Amino acid sequence: MKEFDVAIIGGGPAGLGAAIYSGRAMLKTVLFDKFGTGGQLNSYEKIANYPGFFEDTPTYKLSESLLAHAQRFGTEIIYDEITSISDDGEWKILKGFADSYRVHASIVATGVRYKNLGVEGEERLRGRGVSYCATCDGPFFVGKNIVVVGGGDSALQEAQHLTQFGREVTIIHRRDEFRAYPDLREMVQKHPKIKCLMNSTVQSIEGKDFVEGIIVKNVVTGEVSKMKTDAVFIFVGLQPNTEFLSGYADLDDYGYVKTREDMSTSKKGVFAAGDIRVKDVRQVITAVSDGAIAAQSAWKYMSCRK
Repeated sequence: MKEFDVAIIGGGPAGLGAAIYSGRAMLKTVLFDKFGTGGQLNSYEKIANYPGFFEDTPTYKLSESLLAHAQRFGTEIIYDEITSISDDGEWKILKGFADSYRVHASIVATGVRYKNLGVEGEERLRGRGVSYCATCDGPFFVGKNIVVVGGGDSALQEAQHLTQFGREVTIIHRRDEFRAYPDLREMVQKHPKIKCLMNSTVQSIEGKDFVEGIIVKNVVTGEVSKMKTDAVFIFVGLQPNTEFLSGYADLDDYGYVKTREDMSTSKKGVFAAGDIRVKDVRQVITAVSDGAIAAQSAWKYMSCRK
């Protein structure tokens, strides 16, 4: 069984930020990710709000830069999904699909995933017009009608991205105004290819083999109508990837990890960073910051044990 000082679970900005600082502290560090590094960055094409990366810089450049920085300080990358953490004296045992690992401290940075809409037709037509990633699937719908469900930053950003491909993009939101940042709201309201359908919810997604349309309900009037569309992109909130921590570390009612200011959790030697934490702001810059703090705290924890 391989042994490490610090194990970082998750290869997004929080995990990579933690890896940089853990490596600089001369700790034997491993980073686990089941898909490859980048995390939520891989769901977007460009980024314009991270220091030093402006004017719509491709997200892969930031992801590659963070990875190279982490590896420069000796972080080992293992592509495995960690399914559980348990205690073995002063060690933590991390069980993965490929192997098990023994570590002194763990930093959990597994991020979040988009929630399902939970309507009829969603699961059946997933990958057949139902999607949760505009960057991944947008190119399949060149010249088509596209619906985006949601009213936050992600929904509006993805809608703007989809205008590169679709003939028309309709944003459906259950409230009378968007919850996104003002500049994003202004952008979609002025875009000639974007239409906004407010106070409305999607009741079901229709189609035999592929998406053909949706049933929409106006939550104010109660009116129900059918809308033709070729694709439905869903961005209605986030679900933390913390199922493997249930019963081990303290989570809130939504599954987010409860942490102290130093990123420590209810379990000694286990820290959390990034979007999986109970917090108000979830941005790339705050995720990297969390990772740096968690790594520093892990170093202090290791130092006190020696």
